[in-house]
Amino acid sequence: MFEFTGLRVLHQDMIKKGEDRVVFSFKYNEKEFSCIFLSDIIPYRLYLTTLGSKPEVFELEIEKGYKARGYLENYKKLVAYLDLKYDPNHIFKPKDFFKALNNKIPTAFSKRPTYTEVLMNAGKRRDIEEVNKIYFCGWYTNPVGKKVRPENLEKTKSAFGDKKAKLCIEKNISSRWTDVAEDEDLTKLNSEDKV
Repeated sequence: MFEFTGLRVLHQDMIKKGEDRVVFSFKYNEKEFSCIFLSDIIPYRLYLTTLGSKPEVFELEIEKGYKARGYLENYKKLVAYLDLKYDPNHIFKPKDFFKALNNKIPTAFSKRPTYTEVLMNAGKRRDIEEVNKIYFCGWYTNPVGKKVRPENLEKTKSAFGDKKAKLCIEKNISSRWTDVAEDEDLTKLNSEDKV
């Protein structure tokens, strides 16, 4: 396990400012990443997204104590993106990358990501339904005998956090989504109790 002490410091500042999500940038070997840290989901999540026309998304689950497993699922894709060449004197390990990232994590909150940014990243690593539909447009009451689907819960959790996902389970409602930006309706976001 690798301990992200930088996330601990950043998270303390987020708490002071009443924030539970933050976006920041990170550069390693002259390659840039857009990072999103979510603290309203347990375990916390850290998304690292490469830049370019075909971005790769790396996801770390951040456990209690700001610890993450010491490996990455897409390790080979990370090495390719970073243009790392074989060095017989030093074999690149995820821990090297994590140390550099930890040292560059900002100490203060600066910007909150939009829920659509989070969904675009989570959809590449998580099992969420209709990954192309990233605009919230309301709630749906499931009929008696039907339950909210796990893929819909994951999408709701990724977009809005554990509290909204828990309400969906309690009230047996599903979040509704569209791929048309103009049909987004955030006025309905806090009306799940009126569904």
